[in-house]
Amino acid sequence: MFIIFGTRGIKHTVNDSPVLSNSCPNCNDGNLVHKLYRRWFTLFFIPVIPLDVVDRFYQCDRCKSAYNENIKTVLQQSKQEIDENQKRAKQIFAKALVASMTHMSIIDGDFAKEEEREIMDVIEGFVEMREELMAIHEDVKVNANKDNRVFNYLSEARNVLSSEALINVLAQAAVVLLADGSIEEEEETLMKEYLIACGLPKEMYQTLIDKLKQKDMSKLKEGQLN
Repeated sequence: MFIIFGTRGIKHTVNDSPVLSNSCPNCNDGNLVHKLYRRWFTLFFIPVIPLDVVDRFYQCDRCKSAYNENIKTVLQQSKQEIDENQKRAKQIFAKALVASMTHMSIIDGDFAKEEEREIMDVIEGFVEMREELMAIHEDVKVNANKDNRVFNYLSEARNVLSSEALINVLAQAAVVLLADGSIEEEEETLMKEYLIACGLPKEMYQTLIDKLKQKDMSKLKEGQLN
């Protein structure tokens, strides 16, 4: 008999923490609910034993935007300060995303056109930052992680963004892994290093890949039906 065990992260609501009513900076009306990511030991894919808490954050119950725990302090600041913090978080998110995606695409020595297209699509989504993001893209494409620049972007993101936002960065970076149809050993190793740099367990790697593959399969089925 085979015994299948492992670990996985599960999101929980912190029941003894008050809800921040009508406080979401993104949609304005949503309530911010205190959440945590806890790693669980699994047996036959069933969570059995709770392990360490990976991160705590607030998530809007309406638009699902996620915020670092310091959002409570931010909400006490002026609207101008809130807008500036949101703008800075968006910039940090975009820089970390483009840098990690570009680095991931060149790590195997073969920068495929499918990978380039994925990165260009992301850059076009940040119109006001397009020039700066293109410069980051070209720099990493040529110099890779020289002076630890890519991991510095991720480190800055870790200090500002919630784990939910960090997972979003890495999930989009993982799209590059699958863009050319195969995952090289160098790409897998690098993605695990990204997870660690973001303060997330490297065991989340397989979860990210499985979800992306499921998403791709769903798109394929929808295309066949249409």
